[in-house]
Amino acid sequence: MLWGETVRLYLYVPDMERDLDAHAEMMKDEGVGRWLPKGAGYTREETERFIRYFMKHWQEFGYGAWAVYSKQTGQFLGHCGLNVVQDMGVTEVLYAFSKEARGKGYCTEAASAALDWAFGDLGLDTVIGLAKQGNEPSTAVMKRLGMTYQSSFEWRGMHAVRYEINRTTYTQK
Repeated sequence: MLWGETVRLYLYVPDMERDLDAHAEMMKDEGVGRWLPKGAGYTREETERFIRYFMKHWQEFGYGAWAVYSKQTGQFLGHCGLNVVQDMGVTEVLYAFSKEARGKGYCTEAASAALDWAFGDLGLDTVIGLAKQGNEPSTAVMKRLGMTYQSSFEWRGMHAVRYEINRTTYTQK
């Protein structure tokens, strides 16, 4: 189901039949997987579990991550959206994009749509961003979104950094 769109992107609620092949292709890339909790590329079965998690999240919370597609080409580019980090009690903006989609501003465009939604219709007060330490492209996106560095810490077996933005700061930028 098409959730919405931006200038260059279609944002879909995840669908196993539509998304699995392209998503699995992206997730097996070591350049993507190294920055995710596993620390390496994902198998097709692991990617299927990932998508099932996204689908369940939508059912449970009424929001979640999107499958992101190019309006121009129809190509799957990655995933982006909102995720409740239950062990922290907060919502994060999350994203991962294929190597072909990187460096073109798609991630910032999709993540901006996620924050618009979070602070608009959803009425959230704060959204965080999490990344493995050293993931400069990811933290650069967070900074472009107006998020500020909060802390470095151990989380789920990795050295992570936390960025944050609140509704007031986001709506004033």
